[in-house]
Amino acid sequence: MKRSGFQNIWRWPAALAALTAFGLLSALLGQGGIWWVLSWIALAIPLMVIAAAWQKRRRAADSRR
Repeated sequence: MKRSGFQNIWRWPAALAALTAFGLLSALLGQGGIWWVLSWIALAIPLMVIAAAWQKRRRAADSRR
């Protein structure tokens, strides 16, 4: 079954938003230990996704020259 356009467009931004919210809440409410490690991981993943997308876009622009 084909997914609707709304789900197809907003699936990954919603997942990254939820991951970021989890990271922020675990950093603020967690009492050290595993919570801080989880917050670092949860906040680093969206940054890695942004860097990968930026690099992919830059490579595509360079290949068009």
